[in-house]
Amino acid sequence: MTKVFGWCARCAEMIAATLLAAIFVTFILGIVFRYAPFLEPIGWSVVLISLLWVWLIFFGCAFIVRDRDHVTFDVLYVAAPRPVRKVFAVLTAVLMIAVVLWSLPAIWDSVFANRLMDLKKIQTLRVPVTGGKIAIKWLFAPFVMLMCVVVLRYSWRLYTTLRFGPPGTETDDLTTSATMPGDRDEH
Repeated sequence: MTKVFGWCARCAEMIAATLLAAIFVTFILGIVFRYAPFLEPIGWSVVLISLLWVWLIFFGCAFIVRDRDHVTFDVLYVAAPRPVRKVFAVLTAVLMIAVVLWSLPAIWDSVFANRLMDLKKIQTLRVPVTGGKIAIKWLFAPFVMLMCVVVLRYSWRLYTTLRFGPPGTETDDLTTSATMPGDRDEH
């Protein structure tokens, strides 16, 4: 199972790196086309960069950023004994799942079932194969993806908390690594 998670993490990082590379190449193209005397400026570069940036942020938050990478205010959690931490973790997971599931139908309708989102198009971008304009809903689609992944992540956290206990803290990691022989660099 660890191999599968590792492979999925590497694939997600590769997709994010590809999005970042596409942003960079588009940015360079925009500069070249703007300042080269023999080329006509391209108007779609800024819009494409914005679209890719939104996708990169939400994709990265959904699949790459770990729970430990988020800023947390965990003073009460760290100060609490382990059984209370388990209650905190379970309540947090249940609350997050409930709130996201409650809001997901409205968000889905706003993005995918809203006729205006289909009618409004990004004016300067076209689909390469068909040449049609891109509907504005695809700018907001990664948020829906993030919401679905949040439900999955907190469902997994709920399962692991109920089965194995509350998640550890950075303080726990530091005290564990400080007491483990061979973890210190001895010079």
